[in-house]
Amino acid sequence: MYRSKLALGTAIVAGLAVTQIASAEGPSPRATAAQGGLSVTPAIFETTARSGASGSATVTNSTGRRLRMTVRARPWRQARSGAVAADRRRTLSGVGLSSSSFTLEPGAQRSVSVTLRRVPSRRSQYGALDVVGKPTKRRKGINVTYRLVSSLRFNPTAGARRLRLSAGAARVTGRGSKRALVLRVRNSGNTVDPVGGSVNVRGSGGGRSSGITAVRILPGKTVNVRLVGLSGLRKGSYTASVTLTQAGRNRISVTRRFRIR
Repeated sequence: MYRSKLALGTAIVAGLAVTQIASAEGPSPRATAAQGGLSVTPAIFETTARSGASGSATVTNSTGRRLRMTVRARPWRQARSGAVAADRRRTLSGVGLSSSSFTLEPGAQRSVSVTLRRVPSRRSQYGALDVVGKPTKRRKGINVTYRLVSSLRFNPTAGARRLRLSAGAARVTGRGSKRALVLRVRNSGNTVDPVGGSVNVRGSGGGRSSGITAVRILPGKTVNVRLVGLSGLRKGSYTASVTLTQAGRNRISVTRRFRIR
């Protein structure tokens, strides 16, 4: 039986997610799983996307157990909701690691070099460093598997940087107090600079204006960006005037019509 012990964010592009997975026949593996841990620094590995660009990540074992480690560079998957996860079925193209399998004694640490061997055609590469630690010897009762996911960012050079957004349809989601307007936004550029902006809604049942909470969208991905809550607006036809910003500048302005039924 596997249970998630701890999740500190889902880490896209934005930081570090930590999951400790406990395996046991007993009803409550959580208490022992909380003892000690595994860490990876930095949480965000970031450098410029040039052939041969490299740096290192340090894996530290403070669990009190001897761990068999596996380290992989993975591409991200991003859902329309914006949620991201490391794709464990694939490895990240063009990225090499100095060590992918090793053993760590309690209290020990190991540096793993991360190198961009080949620059993709879009001139950037984003992914995850997926680190898994399993005890080399099983014990009676609880046996904990540790998994950490940190971010890898090979950003484009200043000359290759492209900031391009496109907007699709807007639609109403949810009901009652959770009703909101979302806009389909595609990142056609090659950075993960957050996309934010502002929206002004006007229509037969009232209106409102709001800032748009910024979200990171992976290059080539499309996300349903939440524009504004619609709770309290009456049924009828509305118009939303939307301006999207990225890297501190207005990138696109669109008008979308929608109905609240």
